[in-house]
Amino acid sequence: MEGGLIRDFAILIGTAGVAGFIFHFLRLPLLLGYILSGLIIGPHLFFSQYIQNYEILHQFGDLGVIFLMFYIGLEFDLDKLRRTLGPSLLVVIFQTAIMMFVGILSEKFLGWSGLNGLFLGALMAISSTMMTIPVLKEQNVLNTHFAQLTIGVLVMEDFVAILLLIVLSGISASGFFEWKEVWQVTFFVGVFVVMVFVLGRLSGTKIAFWLQKMGSTELLVLVAVGFALFLGEIADKMHFSAELGAFLAGSVLSQSIIAHKIDEVTEPLRNVFCAVFFVTIGMLIDPVKISEHWLAIVIISLVVTVAQIFVCWFGLFLSGEESKTSFYAAIYKAQIGEFSFVIAALGNSLGVTDPSLMTLAVGVSVFKIVLGSLLRKYIEPLYKALTKIAPRAVLNMGQFYLNFLQVAKMEIGKMTLLRETKGFLLRLIWYFLLIVGLMGLSSYLSSLVGGDTLSFTTGRETLSLIVVWGVAAFIIMPIFTGVVRNIDAIISLIWDKILTSIDYSGKQDNRSIQVMHHVVLGIVLLFFGIIFVSVSSNYIPTGYPLTVFVLLSMLQGIFFWRDLLQSNNRFERMFRETFIAEVHEKEDEYRNAILQKAKEQYPWSVQIKNYRLPKNSAYVGKKISGLKIRENTGTTIAAVSRSGYTCYSPSPDAILFPDDHLLLMGETEQIEAAMELLSEEASEAVRANRMEFAIDNYCITPTSTFLGKTIAETGIRSRFGVNIVGIQRYGEKITTPDPLMALEKDDILILTGPKQAIEKLKESELTLAL
Repeated sequence: MEGGLIRDFAILIGTAGVAGFIFHFLRLPLLLGYILSGLIIGPHLFFSQYIQNYEILHQFGDLGVIFLMFYIGLEFDLDKLRRTLGPSLLVVIFQTAIMMFVGILSEKFLGWSGLNGLFLGALMAISSTMMTIPVLKEQNVLNTHFAQLTIGVLVMEDFVAILLLIVLSGISASGFFEWKEVWQVTFFVGVFVVMVFVLGRLSGTKIAFWLQKMGSTELLVLVAVGFALFLGEIADKMHFSAELGAFLAGSVLSQSIIAHKIDEVTEPLRNVFCAVFFVTIGMLIDPVKISEHWLAIVIISLVVTVAQIFVCWFGLFLSGEESKTSFYAAIYKAQIGEFSFVIAALGNSLGVTDPSLMTLAVGVSVFKIVLGSLLRKYIEPLYKALTKIAPRAVLNMGQFYLNFLQVAKMEIGKMTLLRETKGFLLRLIWYFLLIVGLMGLSSYLSSLVGGDTLSFTTGRETLSLIVVWGVAAFIIMPIFTGVVRNIDAIISLIWDKILTSIDYSGKQDNRSIQVMHHVVLGIVLLFFGIIFVSVSSNYIPTGYPLTVFVLLSMLQGIFFWRDLLQSNNRFERMFRETFIAEVHEKEDEYRNAILQKAKEQYPWSVQIKNYRLPKNSAYVGKKISGLKIRENTGTTIAAVSRSGYTCYSPSPDAILFPDDHLLLMGETEQIEAAMELLSEEASEAVRANRMEFAIDNYCITPTSTFLGKTIAETGIRSRFGVNIVGIQRYGEKITTPDPLMALEKDDILILTGPKQAIEKLKESELTLAL
């Protein structure tokens, strides 16, 4: 039918637009308007065929899910995901178990048997990202703590949905539960996440830089959308989900300098296809079937709502979150949606569930949208009412538990061995998953090349396989070097603790201790190798490719070990430099935004000027109070920016360093006078006696003598005359760090002081490390 799809899409968008306008005017949720429009143009209400290409429109609706997950990835960076991982995991485990139990109990009530209860419990265990995120964004609470917890749980539920689809498929086919499949899928999801993150971080920054430099909105949209769809397709091919791939695509780009621009240019697409998704949900509603099961829908909706809220609330509370924060997060996520429909459709396609399961899923979803709107509207009075009727003993017990948990976390944090080895263990896991991912990628490339890896016959295909695995050996060995370095660092820390505990004074044979150290290292590496072979056996080649891979790896390890160490250092340095560059560019962008905001707040003659203090200025090394800049010129120093850190309303005792960025505020004439004052050059005598100040970065490596020590214990200030003014720890910027803070591996120290002193510090560290 020529033009049929365009006509269908026009009807869908037009109806959704009219319904959205009406519901916005009535101050009702737009989602309900979209669903109602789907019911009107669907095949069930008026028994008419307004729409003819239902399947294609449902695929358009799936694009809405992908774009929304991409947006979540852009807004929800991996650092936030790391902080909410523990609470989210606890909630998801509790919720899945409880919902499965409720689903099985509901079988008798519904007159079902077989696997219907398991499928019902599974679809009730997964909340709707599509219906939760728009509400959080519409109410402008997306960046609140409870919303971040809600999103963390939703992301974890997407992982659980993948596992449930595989488990339910296995049970339907074999009749029993397969733990092996669950662990395999969990592991390879981890491998996929690490591979995407590492490769994305290595290439994403440069791509973002070129896109920003080109300044083409059209190209930016194409690259961003293409990247989300590309990773979504790869995830789908690996039997995960396109939503997971889109979320990771957004996470990779979330730290780039163009993240906000990507969000801005893709928002229209996201809004259109999200509306399409909800309209297609409305098309699934069959009023006749829902009327036949209305009692079951109402009862299941109420039971699931209460159960989900209680389980999420209780799980987050057990993880140490405040009761009110946990309650808010639980209310906002009490909804089922897109993955629930997929689970219901799976049971129908396998022929193991009752046909009414999909009707129940749709009915419960729609009913809970209305119920959720009421709960969110009265969330504050509801929480106060619940806390008022709760027994005082329960409230006291809850407060005691939170206090106990806080003290326990503080005590665990004082365990030096755990704190010192944590970074090494995390890095070891990352390297392990990355190596497995590279082996899988090499195996996939081998399958494209073709050839029989079991034979030792020569030929063009075999030579191609040898080239693939030869290149893989050169890429994997520097990463394997990182594995050895991290294991060795962990063993060294444990040895130090043991020797300290037995009051080792150095009289024993140091050579014997070194031999024992290497023996333990060999045993651990052997154990590591066994685990690696067991999980990646499907990817390991045979025949000539395996021979070449092993020989090249061994030759590199024997003859080029130092080169491998340097390659590993460069690999890690690429991440650090990428991160530092992004921080500096974001700081410039943020500084400009502050300037613009200040101009908007002071629209009169007051101006804001960014001034860079020259190295030869007479005021370098002096306190702000010593400038008397306000008394002499009438200008105020509103902020001082230094090495990616900005201090607003700086203290009068703050010392100025060369190349500091000063935000000067005043009238045009006043600022010009201040700039003229600050540009005065110091006399030759003063410059001759002045030590050259510098600002530099220093990274804590596994061999650093500062690793695991507190700032006070390092003696950096007393021994070298250098100050630590900031610490970059992964995605966290720590200004004015506490002297009792312990330094961790990969910490980037922001040092200020005489240039010669900083160089002396670095030379001393290098000598001790060697």
